[in-house]
Amino acid sequence: MATHTDPVCGMQVDERTAAGRSEHEGQTYYFCSAGCKEKFDQDPTGYARQSGEGQSSAA
Repeated sequence: MATHTDPVCGMQVDERTAAGRSEHEGQTYYFCSAGCKEKFDQDPTGYARQSGEGQSSAA
């Protein structure tokens, strides 16, 4: 199972069950909720920078 950190709230998200996903500068970001995805989509550069550019971990 591949997990990713939601760049908005910091929650761990399984890419298979993520509430949403967005692409930004060639990187895919996964979200725990539609609300987090909406916030990211309003300022993707700011959130990508805060999150370390979409770091993920395989579990």
